[in-house]
Amino acid sequence: MYKTYKSNMNDEPTALVFFVNGKRVSIENPDPKVTLIQYLRRNLYLTGTKEACSQGACGACTVMLSYYNHHQKKIIHYSGNACLTLLCSLHGMSVTTVEGVGSTRNGLHPIQRNMMENHGIQCGFCTPGMVMTMYTLFRNNPEPSQANMERALEGNLCRCTGYRPILEAFKKSCPCGLGLCQQSAEEKKEIEDKKTDEKPTPDKYDTTQDVIFPSELQKSLEFSQKDAMFVGGGYKWLRPVSLNKLLDLRTKFPNSTIIMGSQTAIGSKIRNNTLPSPEIICCTQVLELRRIVEEKNGITVGSAVTFAQMEEYLRGNLKETKDRECNVASALLEGLRWIGADQLRNVATIGGHLMSVGQHDLQTFMLTVGAELNFISPKIKSKRVAYEKFMTNGVHAPDPSDILISVYIPLNKQNEYMMFTKQPSRRGMDWAVVNSGMYLRVNDKKDIEALRFCVGNIENKPCIIEQVSNIAKGRSLDEKLIPDACDVIIDQLKGCKADSLKYKISLACGFFYKLYKQISETIKPTNGKTDFGLTPSLSSGAQYYDVPNPEAKEIVWKPIPHAAGKSLASGEAIFIDDIPQYANELSMWFVTSTKAHAKIVSIDTSAALAMPGVVDYVDSRDIPGSKTFGPLVHDIPLFADKEVSYHGQPIGGVIAETREIARAAAKLVKVEYENLPTVFTIDEAIEKKSMIEYVANHTNGDVEKGLKEAEMTLEGVIETGAQEHMYLEPIAALVVPKIEDKEIEVFINTQEANGVQADVGQFLGIPYNRVNVRVKRIGGSFGGKALDTITASGVAAVAAWKVNRPVRLIYTRTHDVKTTCKRHPTKTFYKAGFSKDGRVTALSVDLYVNAGWNNGISMFVLELGMVAMESTFDIPNYKGTGRVCLTNLPSNGAFRGFGAPQGTFIIQSIMYDIAKQIGVPNDKLREMNTYKEGDKNIHGMVLKDFNLPVCWEDCKKQIKFDEISKEIDEFNSKNKYRKRGIAMSSAVMSIGYPMVFMCQAGALVNIYTDGSVLVSHGGIELGQGLFTKMIQVAATVLEIPVEKVYISETNTVTVPNATETGGSFVTDLNGGAVMNACQILKDRLQPLRDTMPEASWEQLIQAAYFSRISLSASGFYKSRGEGYDFQKQGEGQYCLYNSYGAACTVVEIDCLTGEHQILRADIVFDVGKSLNPAIDVGQIEGGYVQGTGLMTLEKVMFDKDSGEVTSYGPGNYKVPGIRNIPKEFNVTLLKEARGDNRPLYSSKGIGEPPLLLAAGVHLALREAVSAARKDQGLTNNYRLECPATPEKIRMGCAGPMVKKVR
Repeated sequence: MYKTYKSNMNDEPTALVFFVNGKRVSIENPDPKVTLIQYLRRNLYLTGTKEACSQGACGACTVMLSYYNHHQKKIIHYSGNACLTLLCSLHGMSVTTVEGVGSTRNGLHPIQRNMMENHGIQCGFCTPGMVMTMYTLFRNNPEPSQANMERALEGNLCRCTGYRPILEAFKKSCPCGLGLCQQSAEEKKEIEDKKTDEKPTPDKYDTTQDVIFPSELQKSLEFSQKDAMFVGGGYKWLRPVSLNKLLDLRTKFPNSTIIMGSQTAIGSKIRNNTLPSPEIICCTQVLELRRIVEEKNGITVGSAVTFAQMEEYLRGNLKETKDRECNVASALLEGLRWIGADQLRNVATIGGHLMSVGQHDLQTFMLTVGAELNFISPKIKSKRVAYEKFMTNGVHAPDPSDILISVYIPLNKQNEYMMFTKQPSRRGMDWAVVNSGMYLRVNDKKDIEALRFCVGNIENKPCIIEQVSNIAKGRSLDEKLIPDACDVIIDQLKGCKADSLKYKISLACGFFYKLYKQISETIKPTNGKTDFGLTPSLSSGAQYYDVPNPEAKEIVWKPIPHAAGKSLASGEAIFIDDIPQYANELSMWFVTSTKAHAKIVSIDTSAALAMPGVVDYVDSRDIPGSKTFGPLVHDIPLFADKEVSYHGQPIGGVIAETREIARAAAKLVKVEYENLPTVFTIDEAIEKKSMIEYVANHTNGDVEKGLKEAEMTLEGVIETGAQEHMYLEPIAALVVPKIEDKEIEVFINTQEANGVQADVGQFLGIPYNRVNVRVKRIGGSFGGKALDTITASGVAAVAAWKVNRPVRLIYTRTHDVKTTCKRHPTKTFYKAGFSKDGRVTALSVDLYVNAGWNNGISMFVLELGMVAMESTFDIPNYKGTGRVCLTNLPSNGAFRGFGAPQGTFIIQSIMYDIAKQIGVPNDKLREMNTYKEGDKNIHGMVLKDFNLPVCWEDCKKQIKFDEISKEIDEFNSKNKYRKRGIAMSSAVMSIGYPMVFMCQAGALVNIYTDGSVLVSHGGIELGQGLFTKMIQVAATVLEIPVEKVYISETNTVTVPNATETGGSFVTDLNGGAVMNACQILKDRLQPLRDTMPEASWEQLIQAAYFSRISLSASGFYKSRGEGYDFQKQGEGQYCLYNSYGAACTVVEIDCLTGEHQILRADIVFDVGKSLNPAIDVGQIEGGYVQGTGLMTLEKVMFDKDSGEVTSYGPGNYKVPGIRNIPKEFNVTLLKEARGDNRPLYSSKGIGEPPLLLAAGVHLALREAVSAARKDQGLTNNYRLECPATPEKIRMGCAGPMVKKVR
């Protein structure tokens, strides 16, 4: 597979030595292709470090890396991404993983314990990475500020919690255990005054539990001051420690690849065997390249200096310089601050950054400041190249053999000023859309002597806007220059070839204005400086709910921690790819379509099968049973055999000894196609009539008459985009065939174990009772691990069946994002009729959803989306029509809310448009049109216990809506470039499947003779706290402590025919079954309890066993007796009850960039009587934040020619991070919520409904944009697109710059 390496050096190979959790590791022939995460998981079996993206963009693989600095004589700790760290780079270092921090056997670290106790854990897949990020921070800074914490967490993603409880957990991990260390002195006193006998949450942590840094690494100079050479895997890894040795190696290996720090791009080339030669020279230990030297007029930074080291130097050594306004040091700090996250800044070097191709921030800075690059060749010939000349020639050394050794950065002289800024799509861990720098020098009269303005990321390299320099020279330092400069900027950039060019040019103009204005006001101080950017603030929040008497016997209704919290926090919890490898196990990988729609002409597998390590190839010919599957109609082929319908569709699979071999071999399979016509968008589908026959029709009254008689009418179009699930654990399957009786065991992270069992049985042509599907837990799902897991388990099962060996299939993040389902994009055409005072009398809606290439479940998503659209407002004349469009994209499927988020956003947007049309406040118009108690909706449901108005009013009171609205108006009147908006939003979501056959569940409860209880049920733990709630139910019924109850896993052997886990109904169904089984057992034990009233639980069970009373019971539950057929509107019962909630959101936007922040979100939600308030609050916060992603950030991109989804993971598909949550986040569970039909301890389902409230974020942004437009004399109702990205917000704010660009 790989090239055979022949050494032409006499040096003896070195053994790679490093330590993991204090234990020494020595490898004789290390393979440079191997990453740290691979070695930890597959060689050391330390599976707590999770592989979620392999892009260094999610933080799940974070570990602490440590080394001894012999010059400073201290141990250095830093966080790093194990997925990007090449093993050979670790020579002489110490690695600490989550297993080395704490364990359930030896005790949890306070950070781990606080994550559990403060409910910062849901699915738990991100938790070990979160723990290691904060553990590293605390090792370096025992009393970090909250700002330190929020910065540290920028590199860690969580798709479940909404981050608030995670941050709270880390606050509690400070020395005082109460978060007081993050408070100001005044705040500390205030909190101390309020304290009574409250004690710190964690015990004082015994630091002797921390892994001791190995003395060998402290005492020996061999690792840091001796050259090293590792030979293995077809490569030679050379690590010199001096510049002379580096030059000597470069002479011997002129085509060698130089590594300076982070191995993001180089690592990929190494693994794909695409380097120009097998020699790799790692320069991270070359002393001369690791220095920062302060000179008379500047600093020289070695090319192997990391960003983190540069920051530390600038903040320390150049403190006086940095504190001056508008200087080079502060500009450089600003540039460094927003590159990547700490995990990347800790290893990325200035040399590696400047010598690589791609989107970069510091290139623009270097061009602006007039930096110089110092190169040296093997002939010891130094060259100093101006950065401007370097960029003109492209990112290349003057000569191929030259090595960048340092960068000279001039510092400010008298009358010189410098600033730098960038605008990302998401603040924190994101590339710049555009970045800009400005250098300005004035004379003694404060006239401009020189001005250099640079912009980057518009095209492939930054540029100086030369004409700006020309027109600025000699001008007075006043605002008259600004319009002239903007004209020049627009003229120079308008011919660039770039996406979103108008937005990027407007950013460049805005940055010129901002930087010039700030520098001018520094040179010529005024009474008050112009405020730019968003108001700085840190995150806070409060949660309000009732907690029953701690002495009460019921375990339900209490906020107990996640049942598996300890295991998840310690990294001991097992996910699919954590299962130890079988001795004869194989891996497989897909051969997928590279066309969106084509006939398959031929397939050539010969090259793949010839690769060493490849065992076999599998395709549709190898399926012994049914070749298709589907939720309604079996029309989805497991493997495409004649025709492909979307880019990435499985055609076959390669089975090999390792996953790396399988993936490499799959690329060698040659497929020839004959192209067919393609359809990608809803507009194209409408034009070409590419739709299924089914039409959804929902009516009420006479819409044509209502529109005709309406005082006013309004027409509009509303669109929503796709959304990627981005669960942290990729889809994974492990299939183990049994020789005996054709049994097969399937480990799969699915929401639909019963469906997997049925389809695998049909694929293999065996009875369902031979297929055991096992699910321990899932690392996030949100609907994305339903239908798509049928594909994963199916192809792995067919492969395992063919070779009769266990087969493991682990999706890469890229494959997962590119080929699996998304949230359905929609397009809606509406016409509304209403009175002048705001009463909506008629509404006609035509809704189209993009199903992708196959209908799948899209018909149901369409119907339930329309139900959500129709569930809040009483419109007497209504007609809704829905169509499912078929396109050549991956088939879209379930996503948290199942159409309801789109439906809610559509109707809320229509109401907003109407309010703007007639000049009525949006909240008042919606209040006027909302259903009332006792009304009947258009589906025949009488709205009894209609708690929406109560949630709405409580929320308005909680935030003081009218008062805040006035404050916002005042703020907007005083701020030109910052605007704020406020909006209410509501959620009504039906709970309970319309198809009544799905409303059933089973459970099995076993009591063992020691009194321990094992509960099994058909629900699957996705992170929603299902297992915890089931344990609470069982413990309550049996009247025993929760510690006595355990749930191991969900499988199809113990509980058959389970309904899928989804619809926010799984707790109701399975809780009912568990309650039933426990009640049966309790009733059996009651006669014995009557005779033994004083006996302990254990004594009672012992007596029952000897009395031959069965200690095992099967439970069953079914809800409501009547279902619903959408084709027979108004007949039957389409749900068990409704879930209600209201939110108020306050946002702030930067009018010059389009960036926004959520200043505050207050939510009041009706969860009935919460089974577990802490879990339910977590679901509300997590759902709301995920919804903000849909509304503002997340945009799925695809190639318009090939149909390939170009989003590939968190590297370029941005989900909300710690910087994107509400700065103040308050959640209240509605007190004394009325309601019937709540059979499980008066609780209601939760999980999906809160996401609907995020529509308010978009409405609030529209208000802020309207305020900005009002300043420009624009009063029309601007249609802000969804998602409301910075581009859409900025262009919506309008203004002279935007007008000129357009």
